[in-house]
Amino acid sequence: MRFRDFHRNVKIRIIVAFAFGIAQATTMPFMAIYFARNFGETLTGLVLAVGIVASVLSGAIGGYYSDRVGRRKIMVWSEGIFFLAYTAMAAGNSPWLNSPTVTLVAFLITNICWGFYGPSEEAMLLDVTNPENRSLMYAIMYWLNNLTMAIGTAIGALLFETARFQLFAVLSIVVFGAWMTTLFLIEETYTPSAAARAAVSPLTGIVRSYRRVLGDRIFVRYLLAGLLTMYGEFQMQNYIGIHLAKTVPLQTLFHLPHFVLRVDGVKLLGWLQTENTILVVLLATIAARLTAGKSERAVLFISIFLQTLGYSVITVVSLPLVAIGAMVFATIGEVTGVSLRQSYLGDIAPESARSAYVAVNGMTFQATRLITSLAVVLGAVVPAWGMGVLCMLLGLLGLWLFQSIVPGVRHRREDVYGQAGQSSLSV
Repeated sequence: MRFRDFHRNVKIRIIVAFAFGIAQATTMPFMAIYFARNFGETLTGLVLAVGIVASVLSGAIGGYYSDRVGRRKIMVWSEGIFFLAYTAMAAGNSPWLNSPTVTLVAFLITNICWGFYGPSEEAMLLDVTNPENRSLMYAIMYWLNNLTMAIGTAIGALLFETARFQLFAVLSIVVFGAWMTTLFLIEETYTPSAAARAAVSPLTGIVRSYRRVLGDRIFVRYLLAGLLTMYGEFQMQNYIGIHLAKTVPLQTLFHLPHFVLRVDGVKLLGWLQTENTILVVLLATIAARLTAGKSERAVLFISIFLQTLGYSVITVVSLPLVAIGAMVFATIGEVTGVSLRQSYLGDIAPESARSAYVAVNGMTFQATRLITSLAVVLGAVVPAWGMGVLCMLLGLLGLWLFQSIVPGVRHRREDVYGQAGQSSLSV
């Protein structure tokens, strides 16, 4: 499978994701700092929380309507509003206006828009991929996400304070280009049935749609498995960061002639995150090709076990070199299995409700963020080794749940694609 063999929609979205990912990463990671400086930390926290809630609610609504009216229509409207919102953010940081309030309102609008846009875009990509190329597509997207984040944040770190207007202006231009590609180049991939388009009150329709989604036992297991296996990774921004800051004093890591490398807990956290990003960029597509055609049970076991083990060790230790070594194992596990686990969503979700499934799946990220933030409270009374054991147990439970759904995923894949779709599934 090569890039040129993908459906045109996939190739276009990969190119758009590269440009948009870099442009967005020059600004979005720094918005919390910007708002805290202009509105204070308390209001900033509320704004970020409101943004998350708004994104979740709009995702639920957007997922429902995408299955009723088609993917492309939702994407076109969302990208149009994206363009207006990012243009407003550029204006709010221009020499002529310089309004943090305009920036804040536009920021919240982008959060709402993303809720509508995300499920439709991912459902569209699932519509035009199959079991043989879906894992590779997710591997490329995962690799791109990390690469663009690394490039964009590096640019933003240099220019955000002095050239915000220019960064937001470039972002709005990139979004306009993405909007035009969706409007003129992207094909509609899903035509709803007459039953799906039948008149029904929005509230009733949404309740029915998500009742059906949450009644799917295989999908619920998939959600829980994903939540549990992401626990360790999400702890990097929560308990692990606090643990390292408290337990790793300033120390000399290497002492060479004319060069001394010192590290403390805060620096070590930054190094670990940089190490993870670099390894993902270097290994993601290689791992996808090496695991293609291999037993999916074996890939799931090795990947989740290594990822869980790595983050569990980092949760416990206070030795920099051990933590750096553990991150190698965690990242190898991450890149080995992430595209396979993501591709399962396309096999589980029926075409007629794909956007709704994608929307609910997206909510697990917010749920994981909530759980890992609560773990900070638990970590105040539980010793580090206890938090490490908890991380390991949750990861192993997630591994068991993933293993338990493999037969169900296989049957659904056979129902949709026939035996041909099983060529990539070895159990």
